[in-house]
Amino acid sequence: MEEEETTSWTRRFSAFGDLPTRLLMRALRVVPWFLEPVLIAPWTLVFFLAAGEQRRAVVSNLRAMFPEWTGLRAICGAYRVFWNFAGTYVDAMRSETGTGEVDWVIDGVEYFEQLAAHDGGCLILTAHMGNYDMAAPLFSSKFGKTVYAVRAPEREAEMQKIKEAELREKERLNPQFKTLYNDGGEMLGVELARLLNEGNVVAVQGDRVVFEVSPMDVEAEPGLMMSLPKGPLFLARITKAKVFPLFIIRDGWRRYRVKVFPALELPPRKRGAGDDPGLKVWTEAVMQVVRPHWDQWFVFEPVFRRVKGGEE
Repeated sequence: MEEEETTSWTRRFSAFGDLPTRLLMRALRVVPWFLEPVLIAPWTLVFFLAAGEQRRAVVSNLRAMFPEWTGLRAICGAYRVFWNFAGTYVDAMRSETGTGEVDWVIDGVEYFEQLAAHDGGCLILTAHMGNYDMAAPLFSSKFGKTVYAVRAPEREAEMQKIKEAELREKERLNPQFKTLYNDGGEMLGVELARLLNEGNVVAVQGDRVVFEVSPMDVEAEPGLMMSLPKGPLFLARITKAKVFPLFIIRDGWRRYRVKVFPALELPPRKRGAGDDPGLKVWTEAVMQVVRPHWDQWFVFEPVFRRVKGGEE
């Protein structure tokens, strides 16, 4: 019994546990804003050293993306990823607890307006950058139709309860924002197809394979293979929904930039032709932002691998 209790407390204090978030929410109510840079750096280092599996995954992704990097440079780069993630997380918690506000800028306003004005359903393709939970409710009211944001459930039940409470409150304050969970079940795809066919907006993160989600391996660049979820592209195909790439970049302290790109032109797929030619278009849409903003790409699982013929 004592061993089970110790394991439970260790799990709750882990990178995916609820206790660090609970402590942070309490601290933000009393800690002045000007101490954030002083405190974030050492706390990031603690999690960076403790989260060995996630640290190794980020280092592996960076070394695959930038084969010319030394091991030390990749480790330093991985710390930057963790540091940016911590800053984004604190910004979100400041917003959540009412102790700070976030400023937004939109790049590609004309495409944003096209997305909002489109009569049929639209699929927003995004990645694990910036803060998905913070941005989606804010902009849902600007579309004039309901936005359904798809997210993966938290790994720990206690953390899931916190997120559920946060999201239910956001849905209450933003009636045109809804959340759906991707737990690997087949029925989600059916539900998303129905929502798109009814003219709604569905936002999906197309850069991370977790839980029981089916992966697809794509050559992102010569010699660089990338593992992406199959579902979003398949959903775009069967519904013929417009796909708008939209990414969130952190410009600085509580400042974020929403980058909206033109709708993707997916080439027609020929029956029996093997790989979907849309894979390349889909991958390029993700890579156009992930590569230049690698230090803000918050994917903590192995995604890239180098193959024979690629740069080593």
